[in-house]
Amino acid sequence: MDHISRFPDGVLHHILSFLPTKDALRTSILSKRWKLVLDTYPILDFSWGDCAGQSSDAMYSENASDEYRQMLTKFMNYVDTSIFRFCKYKLSMQKFKLFLVLPDLELSSHLDKWVQKVIENGVKEVDFGIDLPGYLHFKKPYNMPDAIFAAKSVTVLKLFGCNVKLEESFCIKLHALQKLALKEVHMDDHLLRRIVTCCPLIEDISLRFCWGFKKIQVFELLRLKKFEIYSHLSKPESVEIKSPSLESFHCSFTVRSVKPIVSVAACQGLKSLILSGSFVTELLLQDLVPKFHVLESLRVGDCPVLKKVKISSWRLKSLEIHSCENIMDIEINTPNLLSCKYCGSVVPVSLINAPSCHWQVEFSLMNTLDILWYMTLKEFLAKLNQLVYLHIYVYLTAIMVRIAIQVTSYAFVYAYLEILVIYMNYLMHFLFKFW
Repeated sequence: MDHISRFPDGVLHHILSFLPTKDALRTSILSKRWKLVLDTYPILDFSWGDCAGQSSDAMYSENASDEYRQMLTKFMNYVDTSIFRFCKYKLSMQKFKLFLVLPDLELSSHLDKWVQKVIENGVKEVDFGIDLPGYLHFKKPYNMPDAIFAAKSVTVLKLFGCNVKLEESFCIKLHALQKLALKEVHMDDHLLRRIVTCCPLIEDISLRFCWGFKKIQVFELLRLKKFEIYSHLSKPESVEIKSPSLESFHCSFTVRSVKPIVSVAACQGLKSLILSGSFVTELLLQDLVPKFHVLESLRVGDCPVLKKVKISSWRLKSLEIHSCENIMDIEINTPNLLSCKYCGSVVPVSLINAPSCHWQVEFSLMNTLDILWYMTLKEFLAKLNQLVYLHIYVYLTAIMVRIAIQVTSYAFVYAYLEILVIYMNYLMHFLFKFW
């Protein structure tokens, strides 16, 4: 006997929330009871893309096939029907998720209508994404309706692939907003400051690959716990965060010419710090890290300017340094450090005070495995109290040799490396002799 089907709708909805959308939809074939439960399921997830059954070229082309457009029209009609059914019967809507790959903006009026309807329904979470062909994406993106910023019930707002612009007289009413995530969104500095000012309950802000920002300022958010910014499109001049409650800060700029002024020194409660880009220098680390008295996790990566890392902290427990191609020296005084991961091509000359730390070390090398490198590595390893893993990637002319060692003793490591160096020298000699 099926006892689960006898549960109240709310309990069954909670069970469905743990399933992927496709699996949740499949439950409708179990019985009429499950079909009725699915009809009132408060999480509306409409993701269009792989389910279209066509190649990415067909989806992202401005000359999309008639067949593709017909499939897309049917899908949009299904979205229409679902949303209007919820509104007609005044069913509660917890989450509205939409992702569409559109060949153009001819159908954008449908999008505007959907946003208006879900807002009127009192939806709690909105995850809205539109993907357009590349030239449209930058020259004529989808303009997000103003109504989304007057949604008093929304606690989570995620936007992808759109343009956001509001009149100065428009009143932002996202008073319940707790999480704001923008990805590939065009927005200016002033509007971001307006949103932040009108949303005092925000705890999490994420800005990924957005453009239009020059001076990013987030002040006086008393509940803000996490802030992250990734960028490869815009070239902001500065990032300034002042929030005593901030616990996690992630700042990454992939363009080497971008060197914004980053200021988070006022965030005294910071526990996790991740920095990546050309703006990360030795002076920046020496200035920032000592100011965070409760900092427990630090990650530095892809910093081409960084040549030396000098860190002194009593509270730091986790440290990671990776892909800093010009780094030559590491000096850490971290008595309570528990784990450290170093990934690079150069064996650093190091001064280390981390007696209880477990180390993971990875080297990626291009034809540089010789005796001098081995002796430098041996000196470096001797300074590490507890080496857990040692990975060595050696890229030769046409092959890549990967060595992964689970360390049991230093004697084993040194003996293994001696054999490895001899082996690699013979291998390189053999390859170059016949090439």
